[in-house]
Amino acid sequence: MTPMIVWLVAIAAPPLAFVAFARAGVALERLRALAAACAAVCALACAAPLVRPDLAALHVAWPWAHPLLGPALVRVSELTKAILPLPSSLWLLSVAVTPRSRLDAAGLERTALATLSATTAFLTESPALLVLLWTTSNLLFVRALALPEHARARRVAAAYLWTSALLLFAGVSLAELASGTASQVGFWLILAAVFIRKGIFPFHAWIPEVFDTGRIGPIVRFSAPQLGAYVAVVLVVPHASAGMLRAVAMVSLTTAVYGAALAVVQRDARRACGYLFVSQSALVLAGLDCTSPQALAGSLVLWLSSALAFTGLTRAVLALEVRRGRLDLTRHHGGYEQMPELAVSFLVLGLACTGFPGTLGFIGQEMLIEGAVGEFPTLGFFVVAASALTGVAVLRMYFSLFCGARSSPFKQLMLRREVVAFGAVTAALVVSGVLPRAVVVSRLHASHEILARPSAR
Repeated sequence: MTPMIVWLVAIAAPPLAFVAFARAGVALERLRALAAACAAVCALACAAPLVRPDLAALHVAWPWAHPLLGPALVRVSELTKAILPLPSSLWLLSVAVTPRSRLDAAGLERTALATLSATTAFLTESPALLVLLWTTSNLLFVRALALPEHARARRVAAAYLWTSALLLFAGVSLAELASGTASQVGFWLILAAVFIRKGIFPFHAWIPEVFDTGRIGPIVRFSAPQLGAYVAVVLVVPHASAGMLRAVAMVSLTTAVYGAALAVVQRDARRACGYLFVSQSALVLAGLDCTSPQALAGSLVLWLSSALAFTGLTRAVLALEVRRGRLDLTRHHGGYEQMPELAVSFLVLGLACTGFPGTLGFIGQEMLIEGAVGEFPTLGFFVVAASALTGVAVLRMYFSLFCGARSSPFKQLMLRREVVAFGAVTAALVVSGVLPRAVVVSRLHASHEILARPSAR
């Protein structure tokens, strides 16, 4: 087999093999170990384009031509080679830190399939395949909310997400098959689908609701890779007018400030996480205004930073919730002396979301502001406001969850795998923030590639 086929098999085989083991009735603890091993192998395979130039420029054309199929079945570009390992890395993190009481074989199987779906989406730019994979991820997420206690979250999520799937299908059909005004309507429909999935105002309400009444693990797994941002970059940005991109930036920036402000005043940790994601997701989309390669590169850096930081932050909340029950942010729970590693990780991960110096988020926000403020000065003020409010929300959560007198008489110690996992994601954000050259160069090359596409304006 050619190296390309071997590589594609190495990416797809671990999730599929794990699904086979899960359906064979393997014991849960052994299944967790298998999931971690499969996730690690998949992440290493996905990272191959970072060191293999032949894979970094992979382009496999369809055997037949049709507008809905796009120019390529499989395509690896500067944009995708850095985000390709993201779904499998988040899979590994979730397996390592998910408490035993929140883990079951069905959930592990859905996580493997969701990872395969997201990874496959990042490997293609075919409009038809992106619609199919978008719908598949929606189905897997809604299935994760099947228990009766999650009925409200399931209804809300299904209403929003199936609407987004219909809008994406209609938008892709019009954008690829029609011309003139109908084609422009198609791009707006695609953007509407992206807005719903990413929680951009006024389609944001479902995300805090699912965080509150649903399950943290599935919603983070569904949202953190930001498939909506990828669809926007691939299907909309190369064809959009300057006015369309400017409108997207303004709505996204307004959402970023709005979400961060609401996170500050939440009484429940779950809802605060929901609004923090709305804000982070909007900041990534705002950078797609493409006023300069540097601004776009900053958005792409934030994409990586927010995915890692937000996943770690919400998983820390879940680890605390299992030990303490629902977390009320109006009182102090204490516990720093028992779980200092989790407290430090939570603080660093939260500060990475704010763009704190020394973290990868700082690099992304600096590039976003400096690259765009010359042509769009308002962008800088909105980003600073969103970052400041996010910082207030994170510090409020930190003081509530870890400071003050201990509220529980029971010991709340961390497991070794939790210490290793949270330490690893924290170290990754700090090291890449202190030594950011490789990430910055890669994202600058990706931004130039996006802007140089024949249809880009």
